[in-house]
Amino acid sequence: MENMNQKLKANKQTQSHYGYDHPREYNVGFIPHKSGKYRIEIDTQIDDVSQFSTAIQVLDVAREDDEVEIHLQSNGGDVNACGAFLHSMHKCQAPIHIIASGGCHSAATHILLLGDSFELADNFNSLIHNGASGAFGNINEYHAKSDFDKQFLMNYYWDIYEGFLSREEFEDMMEGKNIWVDAAGWCERAVARMKYFQEKVDNMQKEAQKASRKPRIKKAKVVDTSEKLVVE
Repeated sequence: MENMNQKLKANKQTQSHYGYDHPREYNVGFIPHKSGKYRIEIDTQIDDVSQFSTAIQVLDVAREDDEVEIHLQSNGGDVNACGAFLHSMHKCQAPIHIIASGGCHSAATHILLLGDSFELADNFNSLIHNGASGAFGNINEYHAKSDFDKQFLMNYYWDIYEGFLSREEFEDMMEGKNIWVDAAGWCERAVARMKYFQEKVDNMQKEAQKASRKPRIKKAKVVDTSEKLVVE
C-alpha cells in the first residue's frame, strides 16, 4: 500500500500542471487550408485569465485580411478573466466569427455579443443573469466593496447588454431575475440590437451636424442720419 501511494505521488508530480490546481488553457489552432484563419475553442468554465494566454496573442497579431473563428460553449465564469479576452477582441483588427452551441451562459454571452458575426447550433441556449461577488474584512470595508460592485457591475453589464435587453429587462436582471434565451430568441434580439445602435449613431450624427452649423449672424442695417428730414 505504501509503495502504491508513492507511485501515485510520483505520477502526480510528473503530470501537467493544468490537471490539478490550474485551469486548462483553451485550444488555439491555425487552419492550414485557409490562409490567415485562426480557430479558438472556448469549451470549459472560465476560471483564470491564463486560459486565454495564446488566444489573446492570436487576437493581437491577427490583421484585417485574417479571420478569427471562435467555437464557444461555456457556462461562463470569472468576469475579470473574461474581460481580458474581451479587451483583445475589441482591439483585434481581423473579423471575428463565433460559432456557439449548447449552453453559452453568463460571461460566455459577453464573448458572443462582441463578435462581428455569429452562427448558432440548434441546441443553443443561453442564461443571462447578474454576477456573483463577495467581500471580506471589517464591516466598513465590506460595505465599501459592496457599494463599488453594485455601481461597477451596473455600468459594466449595461455596456454589454445595451440594445440586447430592454432597460426594464436589464434592471430586473440586476435585481436577480434570470433571462433564458434560445437560438431564435437570440437572433431576434441581435437584430433589434443592431437597429438600436444604428438609430443611436444616426441621432449622434444629426446632433453633430447641428453643432457644426455656423450660427446665422444678422448684419446691422446702416442708417444715414446725415441729412435732416424736411417737412414742407
